[in-house]
Amino acid sequence: MLTDNFSIAYETLSSFLGKNMSLRRVVIVVLILSALAILIFSIRFNGKLRDALCSEIVIEIRNEKPYSFVSKRAVMEAIEKAGLQVVGQRIEDIKLDKIRSVIEKNPYILSARCYVSKANRIYIDIEERQPMFRVVNFENYFVDNRRVMLENPIAIPTYLPVVSGAVTKTFAQNELFDFVAYIQADEFLSKLIQQIYVSQNLNIELITALGNQVIKVGHIDKNSGFEARLRRLKSFYLSKTLNHIGWDKYTAIDLRFDKQIVCKR
Repeated sequence: MLTDNFSIAYETLSSFLGKNMSLRRVVIVVLILSALAILIFSIRFNGKLRDALCSEIVIEIRNEKPYSFVSKRAVMEAIEKAGLQVVGQRIEDIKLDKIRSVIEKNPYILSARCYVSKANRIYIDIEERQPMFRVVNFENYFVDNRRVMLENPIAIPTYLPVVSGAVTKTFAQNELFDFVAYIQADEFLSKLIQQIYVSQNLNIELITALGNQVIKVGHIDKNSGFEARLRRLKSFYLSKTLNHIGWDKYTAIDLRFDKQIVCKR
């Protein structure tokens, strides 16, 4: 039906223009002039764009955390150190891909996007990596939310769990990552747990924000059931009994026993 309607309309228009030769000439002339106008505008616009000079670099850093591992100053210094001239240069001569490549060499940057605005500004949109925890032993590094290790950590104040003890990189990127991810996903546990200690036989101990309180979790491999133990811990802290006697009443809390919690004063 749609095809038939289109054919009828086309035949009607052709018939009309065929009977009105002067009108058809007018339509042809208008189309030609429109095409020429678009071509001239495009040439002039491209010419102006090629001759335009960069007026400013605008850097935006996207980060979900209240702290940042990358500063705008550090980004500018990296661009300058690479010998890339931007401000005052012709837009056509600025290599945006080169700028992006230089910025993404920073291990704390996940991605960078560079583009030109209408006001001849170069915009640099940066997405930071998101560290989840920090390992401090004979090595020192962050592990981000993509299981990537960030070595040579930047000395800035963070609110990330600190892990020490017998931590291998393989353990940090697998079992430990899953364990910390579970804690970080829970608002209560993420505020409670500040430090994690890994023993030689890979038993886990937690240090809480209360200071001198140790929580013995045990093993945290895939089939260990640590999730249930942490749920018991949360229920224990939020129970009326513990709220009545005080959270700091016990110096040690042991979760390693099935369906129970053993406390020591």
